[in-house]
Order: sequence, then structure tokens, then C-alpha cells
Amino acid sequence: MPHSIELDQFTISNNTRSSGSGAAILENLLEVSRDVLEALQTRSSGPCAALGRVRGTGRGVSFSRLVARLEADHPIELAFPFEGSEYVGGAVWPADQLLDPQRQDTLAKLHWKPGALDLPMHAHEHSDRFIIVLAGRGYFHVTDEPLDAFTGTAVRTVPARERDVFAFTRGVVHTFSTAEHGMTLLSCQLPFLPFEDPRQYTLPEIRWTAMDHPTDTGARVAVDPIWRVRCSHGSVSLP
Repeated sequence: MPHSIELDQFTISNNTRSSGSGAAILENLLEVSRDVLEALQTRSSGPCAALGRVRGTGRGVSFSRLVARLEADHPIELAFPFEGSEYVGGAVWPADQLLDPQRQDTLAKLHWKPGALDLPMHAHEHSDRFIIVLAGRGYFHVTDEPLDAFTGTAVRTVPARERDVFAFTRGVVHTFSTAEHGMTLLSCQLPFLPFEDPRQYTLPEIRWTAMDHPTDTGARVAVDPIWRVRCSHGSVSLP
């Protein structure tokens, strides 16, 4: 069952009006992704997925401006298909070329066209992920079931909206999909494996796609369990 954990705040940039070079922004994103994933790993004894948010902490703050600077300095062109889906395309900002030849991580830009329902549940057995929804909206499908015992009966669907963050360690069985809207993701991959590398992702024996499962069991509207208190004149205790 899902539960809540509290992590420290991880800062992508302290200087949003003069955001620095595209390479500096890339490095900051990758460093934050590594810090978050390491924090998740210390709080979990096995594969773990968590949902967070990229949020500004003051006026004049713009995550979009940071990404726009990265794209202006280092333009990339998406290539379709991605992981076997004609509805999904991707490209990368290779850290070993833009930052340091010794680096093994990288940042990918991935785009889901509207109606991308065919990318099956899969796992990255050799790489961790820190994914930010840059634009649009869709769905993140995830399960507690391990890859070798996946039955497709315990998949949870989480709406994926602009500035949502999905961090998950290697081995988590998951996929994304879209309905009437498209969606663009920034995916920090630690370490990076080329898209054509057969180790890049692994399919379970049972195939599960959003196309074959248009409804979810246990769907509900709820308030998130974790609140960050901004102002209090007394003690606060939340369960």
C-alpha cells in the first residue's frame, strides 16, 4: 500500500533570473536527481517509487526558464519510436559530452503524443529514474509487484501533471500513458543506457497496457497526506 515519507528540500537553482549556462542547469538537475534517489534508497529496503513536486519558493521563479535556457544552449530533436511505441519519442542531453567524459548519467527529454496507451508495463533493471513532467498531462502506472512475479492485478494509476516528479529506483515495474492531452517529461537516468541497448528496459511475462485497462479499481479523489507548514503560531502535529 502507498505510504508517505518526508525528504529534505532539494534545490535545483538559487539563481532563477540569471540561470547560468545550459550545461550548469543540466548538472544541477542531475545532481538533484542523484540526491533524491539516494535519499529514497536509504529509506527503502527494495525498489521504491515516490511522487513529489517541483515548486518555486518565491516571486520571479521559473523552472520553465531554466529548461528553456538548456534547450537554447543545447537543442535536441526527438526521435520516434521510443521503447517500441510510435506515440512516444525521445532525445538526450549526454552528460559525458556536455559536462565530463567520466559521467555515466544523462538527461532525456521524452514526449508522449495524445492517445499514447500502448507502452507496456516494464522495469529498468540497471538504472534509476528521476522524472519531471515538463508540460501536458497523462498518467503514471506503477505496481508493488516485482518484475518476475508481475500479474497485472495490482497496478495503481497516478495522474501526471505539469511539475509533478516521479522518482523510482531500478526494478520498479511501471509505465506512462496519455489520453486526450500530450505530455513531455524530463527523465534523469542514472546511469544512462542508450535507447537501443537491450538492457535499457525489461518486459514482464504478462503484458499490461493502459489501452487494455481503461478503468482502475479503488479510484478516488483525495487530499495528499503530507503538508508542509508555512506559518504556525503554535505546535503542529499531523498523523
